[in-house]
Amino acid sequence: MMISPGTPGSPASEARAGRVGKRVRMPRPERQRQLLDVAEDLFTTRGFAGTSIEDIARAAGVTRPVVYDLLGDKDAVLLACVARARRDFEDRFTQAVTAVSDGEVEDILRAGGEVFFTMLEADQRRWAVLFSSTTATSGFLAEQLTDLRVATVRKIAELAHEFLPDANEEQVHALAHTISGVGEQLGRWWLREPHIPRERIVDYYLQFIAAGVTTVAPEQSGARSTP
Repeated sequence: MMISPGTPGSPASEARAGRVGKRVRMPRPERQRQLLDVAEDLFTTRGFAGTSIEDIARAAGVTRPVVYDLLGDKDAVLLACVARARRDFEDRFTQAVTAVSDGEVEDILRAGGEVFFTMLEADQRRWAVLFSSTTATSGFLAEQLTDLRVATVRKIAELAHEFLPDANEEQVHALAHTISGVGEQLGRWWLREPHIPRERIVDYYLQFIAAGVTTVAPEQSGARSTP
């Protein structure tokens, strides 16, 4: 009896079944990273509202249950993306300011500003989705995004305390919130005024933040004037 290509058990049928049914198996951490990469790309190109779990699963080559199992629902996926992006920023920020820790406070502030605005310049849509906190305006998701932003502010406060040891706890946290707020608002403005060079934006940032440092710890603000 002849076996047609479509007959179960034929070489062609088995090969086709293998192609359809075979999935690339990854270690759990690697699959999580892949899903976050895919989700972040979709969030930044389509927006949060325009992206579904089905979209993420399809783009990653997995089923929806895999996404739910590894990351959770869509809100949880966004939070994981934001948390990862903020950790990356915090690491870069820490490395940059630590590298100039022997310089004046102005040098430290400029190093931090360069990290923030270089990151924004490199991928504006990613920054708008993951850092501007406009994705959700109320509810649990908004609260969680706020918590992530506050965690970044705490990290800035820890670094500020190292470089301004004479400042008290309240002053350090006030300064950290100022640094974060000025950076975020300047960033939003810069997105609407992209013709302004990054160097000038960093100069504006430094001018405003240096004034706050002078208020908190005038004896540590450095002798040089802000450009």
